[in-house]
Amino acid sequence: MDIISPHIPLSLIAGLTLYPALFGILRRQQWVRDFLPPKADQQKYYHLCNKMVASTHSTVMTITGIYLLSTVDWTKNDISTYKTQITPFLVGLELGYLTQDTVFEFYQRAAFGVGSNLILFHHVAVILGSAYYLYALTLTNPGPYFIGMLSLMNLSTPILHFRWALQSKGRTFFNSRLKRFIDTALMVTYFWCRIFGNWWMGYAIGAKLGVAWYEAPWLIGKKFTITTTTMFFMNVVWWAILAKQWVKSVKVFYFSKAPTSSSLPAAAKVVSSKKEE
Repeated sequence: MDIISPHIPLSLIAGLTLYPALFGILRRQQWVRDFLPPKADQQKYYHLCNKMVASTHSTVMTITGIYLLSTVDWTKNDISTYKTQITPFLVGLELGYLTQDTVFEFYQRAAFGVGSNLILFHHVAVILGSAYYLYALTLTNPGPYFIGMLSLMNLSTPILHFRWALQSKGRTFFNSRLKRFIDTALMVTYFWCRIFGNWWMGYAIGAKLGVAWYEAPWLIGKKFTITTTTMFFMNVVWWAILAKQWVKSVKVFYFSKAPTSSSLPAAAKVVSSKKEE
C-alpha cells in the first residue's frame, strides 16, 4: 500500500527526501562541473544540478502518467472514480518535488540574489492544489484520468532544461540549427501537453456529463475549477513567452542578413583590416 496515513503517500516522503539527496550527489560529481565552461560561477552549477533533478522528476511523472492512461480501459472504468494506487503516488510525488524545489528557490534567492517570481507563484499554486487534492483523494478518490493527464504536463520539462544546459556551453549552440530544432520541439510539446491536454480534460469531462467542453469546468466543483483554470492560464502565459522567443530566434537566424563590410561602422572596418594584416 502506497499510503501510510489517510493523507500522506509514501511518494510524498520520497519526493521530500530523495530529490534533495540526488541534488547533493550531483553537486559533488566532477563530470557535472566539467559540463559547464571553466568560468561558470557557483550559481550556474547550482542551477544545472537543480535542472537535472527537475528533469529526473519530470521523466518519472511522464512515464508513470503514460502507464496509468494506457493500461486502463477507460471505456469500462469511470474517469472520476476508478481506484488505483498510482493516483496518490503521482500527486504525492509532485507535491514532494514542488515543496523541496520551492525551498531551493528561496535558498537561491538568499545565496545568489536571483530568482523568478513567476516560477515561485507557479510552485505555490500547484502545491496548494496538490495538497487539497490529497485531502479530497482520501474522501472520494476523484479523477485518476485527469491526474494522468496532468502528469503528462511534465513532458516538456526535460527539453526545456536540456536547451538551457546546451546554451550554457556557449554561443556555438546559440547560433546553430540544433537550437532552432530544440526550440521548435519545446514550443510544440509544451502546447500539446500543457494547453491542448488541459482542453482535452474539459472535453473528457463534458463527454461524461453530456455537456460542451467549456461548460464542464463549472460542474466539477469550485475548488477543482479554480485549480485547473489557474494552471491553464499560467501555462498559456509560459507558452506565449516561449512562442515569442521562438519567433525572434527564427527571425534572427533565418531572415537577418549577416553584416557586410559596407554596413560596418568605421571603427569596425579598421579592426577588421588589422586582423587581415
